[in-house]
Amino acid sequence: MVDKTREIALKILYEIEKEKAYSNIILNKYIKENKGKLNSKDIGLISELTYGVTMWNLTLEEIIKKYSKIKLKKISPWIKNILKMGIYQIVFLDKIPKSAAVNESVTLAKRYGHTASSNFVNAILRKVEKQDYLEFAKISNEEERISKMTSMPIWIVKQLLKETKDIKNVERICINLNQKPKITVRINRIKINEKKLEEIFKKQKIEYIKISEYVKDKNYENKDIIQEIGKDFYILSNLKDIENTEVFKMGYITIQDLSAGMSAFLLNPKKKEKILDACSAPRRKNYIYS
Repeated sequence: MVDKTREIALKILYEIEKEKAYSNIILNKYIKENKGKLNSKDIGLISELTYGVTMWNLTLEEIIKKYSKIKLKKISPWIKNILKMGIYQIVFLDKIPKSAAVNESVTLAKRYGHTASSNFVNAILRKVEKQDYLEFAKISNEEERISKMTSMPIWIVKQLLKETKDIKNVERICINLNQKPKITVRINRIKINEKKLEEIFKKQKIEYIKISEYVKDKNYENKDIIQEIGKDFYILSNLKDIENTEVFKMGYITIQDLSAGMSAFLLNPKKKEKILDACSAPRRKNYIYS
């Protein structure tokens, strides 16, 4: 029997690749469509596989190329994504046994391919080990090493080096660009104050920390500004399905990154000024606020 969570993740990855769909939009679509069939653990795994494979796409493809005699462009998109999911679980996830990653991938390959496809998936995944990723660290060419270890296209690495002239700084930027973003939310002070919001967090066992506290002992540029704006922002660390929490449904918080909040703070708009919001998010129009 095909594992439902992995099959949903596979369909999402297929749409991202073939239909150029936005990962967050298509992920939310599938979760809503299957809401009654999924628990929080299922949603967590689907999200992990979707974002993990998307973030580490280049690195995962390099590992496929290491073991496959068939060129990537000739592998079916379904089978290629099954391989990426399997490799991601083996290399980057510690809580999933390799045997489970291999077996579930083979089962998927039987449904979305044929017998030869499942044998192909089985043969490759049984060879994959965590060491395959660590071997990239031995690459002598710095640009290639950074590209494969951070899943960053080589042209971006080259461009960053051209601009910064510092390979260590380039590596640090690429590492940071490929980290999982933290869940950050902003308090809606019109509806609730900090004390009541934090009481709800504690009641629902949601781990939180104010960004102003989080950065207190860190060495950031513009630290004073971050601490000032960070009074309105919280980092939530153990939350899987934020849309179904009381604090979100009641409008006590909005999901917003600190950088988005910082832009309005730094702009400091005055009364009667006209501000053009040129955001290029999907299906969103530009507006002028007065």
